[in-house]
Amino acid sequence: MAEYVAATRDRILEGALAALGRVGPRRLTMGDVSARAGLSRGTVYRYFPTKEDLLAVLAEYEQDRFAEGLRGALDRGPGPPSLASVVEYIISYLTEHPALPQMIDVEPEFVLAFMRRQMPVFHRITEELLGPVMSTARPVVQGLVTVRELDELLLRVVLSVFLVPNETGTVTVGVLEGALGSFLRLAGAADEAPAVPAGQGRRPA
Repeated sequence: MAEYVAATRDRILEGALAALGRVGPRRLTMGDVSARAGLSRGTVYRYFPTKEDLLAVLAEYEQDRFAEGLRGALDRGPGPPSLASVVEYIISYLTEHPALPQMIDVEPEFVLAFMRRQMPVFHRITEELLGPVMSTARPVVQGLVTVRELDELLLRVVLSVFLVPNETGTVTVGVLEGALGSFLRLAGAADEAPAVPAGQGRRPA
């Protein structure tokens, strides 16, 4: 029973993410969520009595989703974890996110407020998980920056490129890849930027 409840809860949250990408949080209704989740409104309301309850749990769900994906990126492959694998995961996380790329156009102020609230949480997650990897980066070894400072730089490079479009008003995978590739070279962690996973394109204009 517990497994069924967890699966239904996650289905509702994934439906909420999909709906948010289309209408934004202000116009979001529980009907939108139930339609995207493929569940009745009654089921959605049993799990989340109000939209505010849903959005609060969704923020925690997103933190867990980011952390689990980052752990998977660090554990992937036969060799030791690398910054290159982390950068590749971050590119995938942002460009393939079911809501954030679309919400930049629909409700940019919500995305900015969300990122501002989540920044300390993402900072804690990445510092905890990436500490051992970043401690071997050239600037840290040479004493130029601390692990915390390098982690801060990584997050800010990612968010600045993602949140501030280029001249055409779009955020492309190439721009993200180039910025994060520069970060890797600065950190002495890779000779070139990571390959972009197949199927990735640019954020819709």
